[in-house]
Amino acid sequence: MTIDSIGKRQRKEREFRFRRGQILETAVKLFAARGFHETTMAGIAAASGFSIGGLYRFFSGKEQLYSDLVLEKVCSMYDEIMAAADREDSTEGRIRALVAAHFSYVEHHIDFYRLLVGHESGLQAHGLRALRERILEEHRKHVNRIEGILREGVQRGDLRELDTGSLADALIGMVAYAKFAWIMSPRGESLSNRADDVLDLFLRGAARAPGDRAGSRRAAEDNTVYREEE
Repeated sequence: MTIDSIGKRQRKEREFRFRRGQILETAVKLFAARGFHETTMAGIAAASGFSIGGLYRFFSGKEQLYSDLVLEKVCSMYDEIMAAADREDSTEGRIRALVAAHFSYVEHHIDFYRLLVGHESGLQAHGLRALRERILEEHRKHVNRIEGILREGVQRGDLRELDTGSLADALIGMVAYAKFAWIMSPRGESLSNRADDVLDLFLRGAARAPGDRAGSRRAAEDNTVYREEE
């Protein structure tokens, strides 16, 4: 194989990946807005500037396109989040980075997260049962990696000697609900601004420290403002 032929093959592969990425970015917006059943290959082709025949060069059908889209983005999301945590050294730093990365990802990939939140209707299709299992598998791996961070924190003496599985479930549950509440009831505030609240609540709990009367007053004032805004 000549250098020219290798170069041509590499250019074709780059072009293929680029065009495939264009299709997926268009598709995620349509699936998020319309749902799995109401989104068609013809609609995706038109919105992405491809002919239907051209679209089928990349995907065998809507189910494969949807499956590839969701699974690739789920894996990318978890890898990006854990990479942020792995760049930190301290236990609290890693947990803070984990929470912040979760929130940042949602803010920057809002269409995909809306799709992920509402993906159940699509996953009822017979051909997508395998996708459901893969998503659950990736989620379990993500939770296990979080548990590893917490286990190391316990070993270092940074965290109490509690069951790390329960700790991981609690942390991911707090993060998941904060993301869900933000995306379902937008209040014009940045989700990333809630990272410190989640971190403080997870690490220190809701109980007031002895003598922290000022903190109690601040919380009461915050709740009053919140109720007035509603």
